[in-house]
Amino acid sequence: MNDRPSALVRWEELHVGVQIALAFVISMLVLWVGHILLLNQPLGRGFLYGVFWAVPLTAIIVGATRAERAKRLRAEGRDPST
Repeated sequence: MNDRPSALVRWEELHVGVQIALAFVISMLVLWVGHILLLNQPLGRGFLYGVFWAVPLTAIIVGATRAERAKRLRAEGRDPST
């Protein structure tokens, strides 16, 4: 039986390009709002910081997703490259 949450299953099954796009947009928006509300940055500067910090955060999110999926597939005895 599959004990993983359905949202996690759907996220892992997305193409890597879609994961990158979604993770970047969501990270950028959260960071933009965070820089404006929490750090009192002007809108433009907050947007630039949001874009800047969304790039490494996206790499971390997508990289961790791919690594965890590969580890789970190896544990299940399946080929992670498929």
